[in-house]
Amino acid sequence: MRLLHTSDWHLGRTLHGYGLQEAQEQAIDFIVDLAISRSVDVVVVAGDIFDRAIAPIESLRVFNGAIERLAAAGIIAVVTAGNHDSGDRLAIYSGVLQPGVHVVGSLDEVGSAIEIADEFGSVSLYPLPYLDPDIARDVFGTPAAKVERSHEAVMGAALDLIEADIAARKVHRAVGIGHAFVASVNVEAQTSESERDLTVGGVQVISTSVFAGRGLTYVALGHLHRQQVVQPTGPMIAYSGSLLRYSISEALHTKCVLVVEIGASGNSPTIEIVDIPQPRPMSRLRGGIDELLGEKYDAQRDHFVELIVTDTQYPDRMHVRLDEVFPFALRKLYDPEGRDSQAGAGRGDARGKDPLELIGDFYTKVTGAPPAADEAELLRAVYEAVRGQAT
Repeated sequence: MRLLHTSDWHLGRTLHGYGLQEAQEQAIDFIVDLAISRSVDVVVVAGDIFDRAIAPIESLRVFNGAIERLAAAGIIAVVTAGNHDSGDRLAIYSGVLQPGVHVVGSLDEVGSAIEIADEFGSVSLYPLPYLDPDIARDVFGTPAAKVERSHEAVMGAALDLIEADIAARKVHRAVGIGHAFVASVNVEAQTSESERDLTVGGVQVISTSVFAGRGLTYVALGHLHRQQVVQPTGPMIAYSGSLLRYSISEALHTKCVLVVEIGASGNSPTIEIVDIPQPRPMSRLRGGIDELLGEKYDAQRDHFVELIVTDTQYPDRMHVRLDEVFPFALRKLYDPEGRDSQAGAGRGDARGKDPLELIGDFYTKVTGAPPAADEAELLRAVYEAVRGQAT
């Protein structure tokens, strides 16, 4: 069986004010063309199809167009909800879809398989929409046996259902499709600024060990925007990464899809990485204003760029001069060489920092002491509640 693994399309997203509609549409057309040209059996989209719960109509049209093209080519499509999507809204699709198109947003479908046949028999696909612990623990638990409020606990409960189905039906080849932050103790996960924090109870990471011994052959994941294999065997667990570069922290990312071959039972899957064309390169440039505006960076003029100016004195008309040379500048920052690292401590820089760490720093600055254990727990609970309402 040949499977195309993609995720994190984030349709409707912009990049520091630059519209990405055309680039997203071209990237998805590339994926569909690739699936057709490679005679792929199934295309898996592992969550975050849209960038927000209520997607713009243009984004819905792009998504629907892709699904229609895949169906017309006889390619099965399996789409699961991510943490940016509304699982309930996506689940509405399920009642009106033609055969071969599966859009899974409801947790009630966890543990139910989609069967695909090839020359070696059948392959069972198990979709896992994003498991919000506050919702999933009630779905998977009972009043007498509540599931712990954590990502790892609810993922474990979901995998219990899948494992039971695999055992009951004597499945020999199975693919899990999920949306979560999964990492190995032996391999550091590669993250980026554009991924939404999933922390619940202070933890957002799920150990790869939770997937061991479940009967799965391959786990197709979404959420992390950098392509990576977090576990090569037992089962193989991989992220395809996002459709496009959605933050300057992804400047060095190669965006791609994974073409996965699931062979005979007992054989490890094989992965082919296929790069997705990007609207333009992305670079982070640092130097004096004259250096940045000179010939040294001629090749980067049409890139999406972050520009860090290092002159000891703030340059006259810095932003205007940079914009004239770099029309696609995403960020323009002033960071003079030799500046005391504590000089800006009065205000600080929140970019890329853990929100709870920032809250704790603010508390310490105002009160003169860090929050006590019970106060820290209260601050965490409030933050998670507010974040949940915002998403």
